[in-house]
Amino acid sequence: MINFQNTYILKKLKSKHFAFYVFIFTTILFFTTCKNKLNILAPYKELVSVYAILNPQENYQYIRINKVFAGEGNAYDMAQNKDTINFPAGQLQVSLKRKVNGSYAPVSPLSSSIELFLRDTVLYTQSGTFNKEQRFYYTNQKIYPSGTYELYIKDTKTNTTFTASTTMIDSVKPGYTQPLAPPYYPVTPDPNNPPYYYLDLSNLTVTRDVRFKSEPNAYMYEMYVQMHYIDSLIDHSTKAKYVENKYTAIFSNTLNGGEDMKFSYTSNQLLNSFYLSILNKDNDPNILFRRIVKFDYIIYAANYDYYVFLQSNMPSTSVAQDKPIYSNISNGAVGIFAARSRIHVSKHPANSFIYFLATTKPFCNLNFLNYDGNPSPSCN
Repeated sequence: MINFQNTYILKKLKSKHFAFYVFIFTTILFFTTCKNKLNILAPYKELVSVYAILNPQENYQYIRINKVFAGEGNAYDMAQNKDTINFPAGQLQVSLKRKVNGSYAPVSPLSSSIELFLRDTVLYTQSGTFNKEQRFYYTNQKIYPSGTYELYIKDTKTNTTFTASTTMIDSVKPGYTQPLAPPYYPVTPDPNNPPYYYLDLSNLTVTRDVRFKSEPNAYMYEMYVQMHYIDSLIDHSTKAKYVENKYTAIFSNTLNGGEDMKFSYTSNQLLNSFYLSILNKDNDPNILFRRIVKFDYIIYAANYDYYVFLQSNMPSTSVAQDKPIYSNISNGAVGIFAARSRIHVSKHPANSFIYFLATTKPFCNLNFLNYDGNPSPSCN
């Protein structure tokens, strides 16, 4: 879960005897360009803070909207007050529209409507500086991976409207090279299956590439590789778990799509990362043995708005820590409205690789079973 705290701003404003009651879920953007500056010492005006990342591969779209205003008081006390940071139910009218080639088009494949109104609900987030009870606006309607989506937020109490727009992107295509190409987990056992049906990472030194074509309007790509396994405990219970490795983001040279892209890694780097993660965080003495299940390759493609959101929240390397506050939400609001997409494929591990984990140090110290379901008699 994303940690939406921004303690730095609260501390800074408290020192000036002002409270900046903002829940900006890490979406207040400190960007070096001077677009959409927010004057926090201006006369009081209740605004909104927005965190909205659309993803057409998700079953639900969630938008988080909170109050933003400046006033006298203790920032930390007010940040813990749910009524201070949340709008009352029904006060905001939140909707999405979609444009294609400059004209409004159906916003969802499930409807011919050109405007989709979101419902509101209360969800509970991580504990921290701000109250855990947060109001979200959501829809379970599918959205398109193309076109430009517009966000409309109307405060029915003040009759103020805030807007934003972002260009949608489609997910990376499976392609014709492994590991993104089929077949996917689970693979029906058959001795006649060719080797490429399975993932074998037992050669530790060879450089492996995850290749794909860039998508139109996508700027940044992030890859996660997960190893899923099941722990069997001494009380005869089992727990499904996974470890994950994230790779440094890569970027397209243009937004036209069709560019050759790749992530490169070695099995040695990946497996050692998994080994240390399990050893340091999941070394439960009650574990009898582990069974490897599958590997997941997940690639997120994101538009430039999302990249700006991430960059703006990186720690400053400048001596001067203050940055102008940036937002792509109109009418003085703060926050981010952006888009990203996801491809998620699962690969079946090869028997030779399962044998490798069960018999080769240091990995065999983690008690992985062999492909026949039995513990390995040796660990070399």
